[in-house]
Amino acid sequence: MIVHLNVVGFKAAVAAAKDKTLRGRPYVIAGATGGRSLALDCSPEAIREGITPGMALAVAERRIKDLTVLPPDVPAYETMNRELERVAALYAPLWENDGAGNVYLDITGTTGLFGPPCDCSSRILREIIDHTQIRPAAAVASNKLVSKVATRTIRPTGLIQVHNGTEAEFMSHQDIRILPGMGQKLLKTAAITGIREIGEVAALTVTEALALFGKHGAVLRNMAQGIDGSRIEERSRERRITGQADFDENVIDDTAVRGAIEALAEFGGLAMRRDKLGASVVNLAVVYADGVKAEGREKLKRPLVFDRDIAATAERIYYKAAVRRIRIRSIGLCLEGLAPLGFEVDLFEPETDIRKQRLQEAVDKIQNRYGAGKITRGLCLKSASMPILSIGVSPMAKLQLKQ
Repeated sequence: MIVHLNVVGFKAAVAAAKDKTLRGRPYVIAGATGGRSLALDCSPEAIREGITPGMALAVAERRIKDLTVLPPDVPAYETMNRELERVAALYAPLWENDGAGNVYLDITGTTGLFGPPCDCSSRILREIIDHTQIRPAAAVASNKLVSKVATRTIRPTGLIQVHNGTEAEFMSHQDIRILPGMGQKLLKTAAITGIREIGEVAALTVTEALALFGKHGAVLRNMAQGIDGSRIEERSRERRITGQADFDENVIDDTAVRGAIEALAEFGGLAMRRDKLGASVVNLAVVYADGVKAEGREKLKRPLVFDRDIAATAERIYYKAAVRRIRIRSIGLCLEGLAPLGFEVDLFEPETDIRKQRLQEAVDKIQNRYGAGKITRGLCLKSASMPILSIGVSPMAKLQLKQ
């Protein structure tokens, strides 16, 4: 049994949860894209006034006088996602979060702990409402596809269950526009042929589906019948260490950025070594002042252990991924591919790495005794803006630190 939580207008919902004075007012989250300011997300009140995501901000402001315009708040979105993941981990052994307001939970086999699927879903909803002040739509069904379609039929809020064996019947009379995968081109084809409901696609033969929708036809036909073999990604079993540096003011100076990367590498490396782990994957995310995000990833043949090596890898990713000459709002670092690794001499080069090992052990001893950040590299101190760092070991534990 799969539960789908759908937070409609995720960015707008987070803004309202953070600032209760926004409730009941039309507002948009806006950022620059392709040289123009666009409405990235909208409040329900703004949508009722004809504003839609992707609309030019200038057009939106002409439609609604005194429209409240808010910049993207990436740290708030990530905080909300961590809270959603915390709730998911309480009720489901497996869960998946796309970071944009869609969370899937596999609650198969949890009836003895939390009751029937609908009761369990209701408990999850109450927990989220109580702790986050947002109200998602929730649906429980036998697979991800049907649960996703179900939340689209009741959104923005509510709870629905599609019982096993009734998937095709439930899907049959739903609007074709809510079937995942139906983009503008396929919807145009459906409109020309008079197809309005999902059941009409389900009734096609494979040959007819391929003739109408091309190579995607057979897959769309199966989806229309409620057939979905995709699984929840086992995110809850992935161990990763994540950190974010938020600048007090947007920066463009390389020294400030490199200092933030060094600080993140130090905090993340310390958390990793406390569990005697090494990281073979380094991810870096850069959020620009206009809300655009650039990401890079590097997979290493040999696990990284030392702060200096983590920082050097992260800097290498930064110079490859962050090619825009625009001020930066925040830097995120994620260490993955974690595996047990002791400081064994035969794992390292005889001289150089032994010296690095001894230096790292000495630094860790000081930090473990007096606190993280009590000893740091000079580059961190030279940064123009000292960042606020939020370091967490996902998904279960997190540690808040301010440098």
